[in-house]
Amino acid sequence: QYKCWKALNAETTDGKCKSIVVTTGTGSGKTECFMLPLVADLIRKHKSQTVPCNQIEAIFLYPLNALMEDQKVRLSKLLEGTGLTFAVYNSGLPEREDEDSEESGLPGEITNRQEMRSTPPNILLTNPTMLEYMLLRQNDQCLFTQGSLRWIVLDETHTYTGAGATEL
Repeated sequence: QYKCWKALNAETTDGKCKSIVVTTGTGSGKTECFMLPLVADLIRKHKSQTVPCNQIEAIFLYPLNALMEDQKVRLSKLLEGTGLTFAVYNSGLPEREDEDSEESGLPGEITNRQEMRSTPPNILLTNPTMLEYMLLRQNDQCLFTQGSLRWIVLDETHTYTGAGATEL
């Protein structure tokens, strides 16, 4: 984890982004390898610059909705008090607030598409299929501000196979 944090938080003289691949067993802390430096970077960026607070700066791509749901609580706790927001964009995300499910959102979570379009989250958790829909749908194109994306995280890459892996 320390080596990942150090590599991802290192300032580069040439302005190029850093990429890492983490391979290790289940439950060994892979999520902390990317999530902590990512959140630290976004906090630093927002404190040091006058930037629009509501824009997608990080995309976490998961192969399964269940994996996104597992990360929500952890991410909400990590973002507490930072002013940063997140959203889980999958087929279950309601269009409007009045369509929200009985389950209320976590602190920092945007819980419907209408709110997401008016104030995009800083961090988006989604899957490749929904990301493709978002990029193609005219209603969702407002979510992606040119130059705002700083991070792309592919989690659980071993589960991608066939054409889906090739497209990814």
